[in-house]
Amino acid sequence: MRIKDRVVIKIESVAFGGEGVGRVDNFVVFVPFAAPEDELEVEIVQLKKKFARGKILEIIKPSPMRANPLCRYYENCGGCCYQHLNYEYQLEIKKKQVEEVFRKIGKIATPPVAKTIAAPKAYHYRGKAEFHASMTPNDCKIGFLDVSGGEIVDIERCEIMEETINDKLRILQQNKQQLLNGDAHLTIWSGLSADQNDTVMRMVKGKKFLTHRGGFFQANLYLTDRLVDEVCRLAMSKEINTLIDAYCGSGLFSIFLAPYAKSVIGIEISEKSVKYAQINAENADVKNVRFVQGKVENILPGEFLSSKKESNLIVLDPPRSGCSESVLKTIADLKPQKIIYISCNPATQARDVKYLDEHGYVLLSLLPVDMFGQTEHIEVIGLLATR
Repeated sequence: MRIKDRVVIKIESVAFGGEGVGRVDNFVVFVPFAAPEDELEVEIVQLKKKFARGKILEIIKPSPMRANPLCRYYENCGGCCYQHLNYEYQLEIKKKQVEEVFRKIGKIATPPVAKTIAAPKAYHYRGKAEFHASMTPNDCKIGFLDVSGGEIVDIERCEIMEETINDKLRILQQNKQQLLNGDAHLTIWSGLSADQNDTVMRMVKGKKFLTHRGGFFQANLYLTDRLVDEVCRLAMSKEINTLIDAYCGSGLFSIFLAPYAKSVIGIEISEKSVKYAQINAENADVKNVRFVQGKVENILPGEFLSSKKESNLIVLDPPRSGCSESVLKTIADLKPQKIIYISCNPATQARDVKYLDEHGYVLLSLLPVDMFGQTEHIEVIGLLATR
């Protein structure tokens, strides 16, 4: 097989990351935007020792799992990779991908993965967009990186964004001079008017949450309530004296978990997020939550190990990079009875679960939640307990 060879291939599955997987003479070929059971003619565009990558030239026989993409930029914009698959099948492959990642990286023979929770809306669900801009003397592009990651696709609307974000994007596209003057916001939240300040308001389960424009908040407007419900369900089995909410952001889980614990301590590196978490707790009339600003790896040992405080439950919701080994070591030394680990990156989650498995914990359940429909991303809630 050589670069630019044309081959006929049948797709067997979809790999973690979204590419179709087929074989030519038992040699693995990855094909973006392919569906299982597709029969395709592809051109080989990349050749490595153990695999090749192909580009679809013709769909000879389409898969029954195929769907018509809603987005006009699909296959050019790098934001989505599953719009060509029907939504029910997206949920199935995400469950399989979580199983595969925990087998390969987590070294768990039979990962306890539940059926993926579907989003109420498969499109127009995101409440926050972070656009890129590319300025030249003659042009300005506003949009997302293309599938290669090297160029910006100039877009007028995004089909996974809530519609008020598309309204604001149109205004931004019409007033590109703002970018030259440094006045334009490329991070856009749904529902905010152009003249509002740094504060963003979200509603979750009837409670008002404030955060800052540059801060983190769950992006799916229609599934965050269910995510909170599932975390609370896992937390409420026994009375909890002290609950640690690591990487707590603006206090979402801390506030909803407060009724299940005598004391909740939220840890967050962002000073602004801690400020809003305190305001959110006051607004919710929650008295048993305290927020600490700093790195989790610094706060956990100083606050708990050195003072011999005990914690029954630790909730982890780290960034995509997962937890550092020092954080995991401290958790293993603290020996909480249960750990609830929420992650948008099953690969780093599986790596961290492997460490905890080797240090006295057993993985009881994994629940995929489709917070990022049409994309390769998966939110997973894991539950671990001491052996």
